Parts: sequence; structure tokens; C-alpha cells
Amino acid sequence: MASSALNLLSGIAAAAAGFHGEKVSSNGSIPGLDLAKMLPAMLGDKAGGAAGILGSIASVASKTGLLGDVGSKLGSLGNLGDLAGSLLSLGNASAGGAANNAAGGIGGLASAILGNSGSASSLGSIAKLATTLGKTCSSKNDLLGMATDLGKALSSGGLSLKGGGTAIKALDSLLGNEAKGTILKSILKGIS
Repeated sequence: MASSALNLLSGIAAAAAGFHGEKVSSNGSIPGLDLAKMLPAMLGDKAGGAAGILGSIASVASKTGLLGDVGSKLGSLGNLGDLAGSLLSLGNASAGGAANNAAGGIGGLASAILGNSGSASSLGSIAKLATTLGKTCSSKNDLLGMATDLGKALSSGGLSLKGGGTAIKALDSLLGNEAKGTILKSILKGIS
């Protein structure tokens, strides 16, 4: 589950970038949403003094597209995937959750996030689908509502965010009111 949690967080960030109309780079990095900074901030005290070291490793992993195999790449330096696993867990889908996620639209995007490998191409597909869906919104409030609906679809697909309120509040200080950050927080609020 450890690297899966990191893949899920990467997929959520890719969707936020896509809703904002941006693409994931060919190496898998997500513009303006640096997981290396976000994850330690969201973990707060859970990461302890290791947050800086693991954040640096995460930055390298995200910029080089190694998110799909983080566990084996980090070796003795620690397992960033385990840290992500302390935030996100994937359990059983709620009644109708898996079936709803198999459909198109928000359900299809949720399904893509839940099944993503963390590779650059997988994250790029998520961002592209989110961009397509985001273009159907006529206002910022509609877009934020869609992002929250995505979070709810992820939750019904079995995804949970531990310490959601605290993690989202930590992102407030890190991301401020930047548009992609606001979209990301809306998705996470939908999960919580």
C-alpha cells in the first residue's frame, strides 16, 4: 500500500493540475504542486526530523518519474511511500462505489486515480481527463464543486484521508490561495 498511497496522492495532484488546465510534464512532475513539500507538511509531526530528507528524496522521485517504484528506490534512506501510506489508505468501496467509479465523467476520473501506477503517462492521462471535465464548468465555484465531487467519488471508491482537517490546514499555509492548491484542497475535503 505504501507506494500505492504515493501514486494516489500523485494522481490527486495531477487531477488538480488538470482541472486548472495544466499538463503533467513528460517526466511525471506536476507543475506547482511539489509532493516533496506537500507530503511532509501534511504529515506534520508524524514525519519528525526526517521530513526534510524524505522531502528531498520525494522531490527527486517526482521530478524523475520514479513514483511508481519509490519503495525500492529509497532503500535505507526511508520509505516515502510509507509516509504517504500514513495519510491515505485504500479500503473497501462503499455500496455502489466501485460501480459508480467505473462510469465516465467524475467516476471515470476517480477510477483512473485509484488505479494509476504513478508513471508519467498515467499521471498525464489523469490530468488530461480532468482538463476535459474542468472545461465543462462555467465558474470557479462550479470547478471547486466538481473537485469536491471527485473527492467524494474517491471516498466511495474506498480511499480515506487520515487526519484530513489537519493535513488540509497544513496545505493552507503551504499553498495559500493559489488556484491549483485550492482545487487540490477541495478534492481532499471531498475525501475527508
